[in-house]
Amino acid sequence: MSYRKFVAAVVVVAASLIASPAVHAASSVHAPVHAMFSKSKTIKISITNDTSAPMELKAGEQVITVDANKTTTVNLTSGTRIVYNTGNSLHEAGSLVAEVTNQLNGATIHIK
Repeated sequence: MSYRKFVAAVVVVAASLIASPAVHAASSVHAPVHAMFSKSKTIKISITNDTSAPMELKAGEQVITVDANKTTTVNLTSGTRIVYNTGNSLHEAGSLVAEVTNQLNGATIHIK
């Protein structure tokens, strides 16, 4: 290998070693630390059973029993899906009642 090729190769390697951290720093995504470690906000929802029979719902892994013509209040995290845990003549087990969002905070869901 000639001297010029060797020097050119050394210059290319040195330049790539110097530029590598700068390129990485310019292209990296910086997420706020508090976003990674903060607790999810809980949403307070009331569920009213407007039927004459008790009903069993499931919110995430939590089972919620709502007695006939009664209201139950729950605190859930945003994104939690509320589904029927047991079916009835109108609704299949596993069908969606609601998905919790920030807009539902303080709302009452009436189930008929």
